[in-house]
Amino acid sequence: MIERKNRTWNELLISFEKGLSIAIEKVKDRDVENIPGAKNALIQRLENIKQYFPQNDGALFIKAINEKIQNAFFPSTKNFARAFESILKSRTHEQDFIINELLNGFVTSKVKAIATGSQAPIIDRMVEAFSKRNDFHIVDYQFYAMFGDPNKPRHYIKKQLDELVNMFGLVSRELIINKDVRRSEEKTYTFYTFPDEIIKILQEKYLILDDKLGYAYVSESFDRNVFICMFLANIAVNFDDLDKIGGAYTVNGISAIFALILLLSFMPKLNLDETNPILNEPAFDQGSMSVIPKSWMMKQVLEPLFEPLIKIIAYRLGGGLWLSKIIDSEINKKIHNQIRFLLKDVNKWILGELVRVEIPIFVEIANIFTEIAVGYDEN
Repeated sequence: MIERKNRTWNELLISFEKGLSIAIEKVKDRDVENIPGAKNALIQRLENIKQYFPQNDGALFIKAINEKIQNAFFPSTKNFARAFESILKSRTHEQDFIINELLNGFVTSKVKAIATGSQAPIIDRMVEAFSKRNDFHIVDYQFYAMFGDPNKPRHYIKKQLDELVNMFGLVSRELIINKDVRRSEEKTYTFYTFPDEIIKILQEKYLILDDKLGYAYVSESFDRNVFICMFLANIAVNFDDLDKIGGAYTVNGISAIFALILLLSFMPKLNLDETNPILNEPAFDQGSMSVIPKSWMMKQVLEPLFEPLIKIIAYRLGGGLWLSKIIDSEINKKIHNQIRFLLKDVNKWILGELVRVEIPIFVEIANIFTEIAVGYDEN
């Protein structure tokens, strides 16, 4: 078994190395360069990656993924509350707003059948629904009002709602009300809420309990980050049970999102000439932003790196099970939409160039590359 694992891992590293060779040649063939030195900087970075990544069985990949992605977003535990608390404490909405935006968009697309009549993202609607009640529950008819489709039968919507509830690790409870004792008419309401152990964690910051009035309501800190952490905790705990995390769609989507984050983290930070007009733009903050020339984002550069990175992320997070669910044909159909999706949220356009906001995880992964590369040079 160990021999098989090593062979698979080596094959993934070789595939990425081949992608690097293709990307390097494509960059070298580019004639257009709006920022002096950008082309050479990217070539040098890709060549360094090609040199250092295979060393020590891909130690650079393992460190970047295990320490900065897995530990923060997919902790190794089978305890849901422990996983949720770990993720909630390691990331904040303000710190990783871009990643939260990406995951919010992914969840919306995953359950888009529910939200056919909804203009706002699903997670935002759920935050709103919990915020409006004083018992920290959502009743089933609220779900139908938010996400129901009058053109589809109720049982179809219920199935989709059950999938949504499972994705976030929510629990359901039933309340039976006797409307008319003489006629024995009963009405059953289904309430959806967070598990008790999660509620205890939320009480520290996100949930306010008023024992005197018997109310439980959310604080101003309660936002989509809570649901994102629930979603990630569910994946972390049930990564080996695809039915509980949304199947192959979730595996491909999550792997693609973090592969793109890894890819953008590798791109070098350019030193702009003091005469560059971008530096004079009010929207550009040199301390927290860096430029990604649009010529770097062409299909020929990204695609040969992106596809093997997706498989590497899948293998590191979910082993052979996740890797087996990465379907090349599906990725090829969606790859460019996913790239544009990420670039739209991660970057902004300033004077015809892409500008990357240096969110913490980008900096952390880039620092790992720098530290290990320097360490190899010293040895």
